[in-house]
Amino acid sequence: MISSINKETLYEQFNTREPQIEDVISKYLTAKNVKESLLCFITWLKTSGISPQYVDFEGQSPLWEIKYNEKVYYVVMNSVNNVCIMVKISFTEEYQNIMRENNLHDVILNDLQHCTRKDGGHCNNCHLPPDVAGVDEMIFGKEVKNLCCGQFITFENPSSEAIEGIKKLLKL
Repeated sequence: MISSINKETLYEQFNTREPQIEDVISKYLTAKNVKESLLCFITWLKTSGISPQYVDFEGQSPLWEIKYNEKVYYVVMNSVNNVCIMVKISFTEEYQNIMRENNLHDVILNDLQHCTRKDGGHCNNCHLPPDVAGVDEMIFGKEVKNLCCGQFITFENPSSEAIEGIKKLLKL
């Protein structure tokens, strides 16, 4: 998440309160491989009839919402030269197979979000009652405990390989 000062600076540089995602990617990402992968991803979305919609959540990083197959995904501009794609994951066998086939299983295991309610904290993603602290899942043959039920996997500065995997995950 970026501070409100950095966010305001980005907004001032956007020159609009509803920036187009391609403009922001082109201007704020200098890593050529990430920029090209994301621009190709946005083109793919638009040719599939999907247009990322800018969402302004006060105090949070600028983000665009992608609605596809009745699911919601996000592209988040965390700061200059840092962007991520957040994909809501359902750990069905089909999802896990696609993640393995696309060499995404290590990324998934490294980016799992754990519920903070167990330690008395507030979990922004959970939709569980306050007395419940996370869920246990079997993922890639490993038991993972106390996962946040609002599970998003974050692909930070995704490579073209990760983008191809994300496309496949979106289609499920």
